[in-house]
Formats: sequence, C-alpha cells, structure tokens
Amino acid sequence: MKKYPSTGALSILDTCYDLSKYTTFSIPKISFSFSGGVNVDLDAKGILYAQKTSQVCLAFAGNSDDSSVGIFGNVQQKRLDVVYDVAGARVGFGPAGCA
Repeated sequence: MKKYPSTGALSILDTCYDLSKYTTFSIPKISFSFSGGVNVDLDAKGILYAQKTSQVCLAFAGNSDDSSVGIFGNVQQKRLDVVYDVAGARVGFGPAGCA
C-alpha cells in the first residue's frame, strides 16, 4: 500500500492512508499463521478500518512487548466463522462469517 499517500493515525491504528482521490485501490493479501501449520486468510473487510475515505487504516495495532498477549480482533474476524472446541482446548476459523 506504499503507493498511496499516508495520513495521520486513528487511535492505536498507526498505518493509515488517504484514499479520497481513488475510485479503486489494491488491498494486500494477509494471513495469520498459528501453531500446527494453520493459516487463516483474511477477507478484505478484515484488513482495513475506514473512518472516512481520507483516513483508511490497516486494522492492526502494534504491540511493543513481545511477551505480551496479541489480539486477533473483531475487525479481523468479520468474515470468519469462529468455532470453539472447549474440550479439545482449540479454536478454529472458517470463511464466510457475518456479512
């Protein structure tokens, strides 16, 4: 997304772009990799958070402490079904959750 002009941060989202002069734009493909060789591909709706067309941000916030917990948030999960296997102590993800 480096070809688009950057703009100011939106709260904790610090990688934001001004897309107000574009009618189309490219969104990067992003996957989360989990243990066990599981990769979760994100839908475009889980990659960007738009306050307005002049402030569209990658929907990821940095974590300055590597030992601190990471959050796979509600923006990333917008188009995923989340399955909780409490007995097996696992969480699963599938495509096409909430519209």
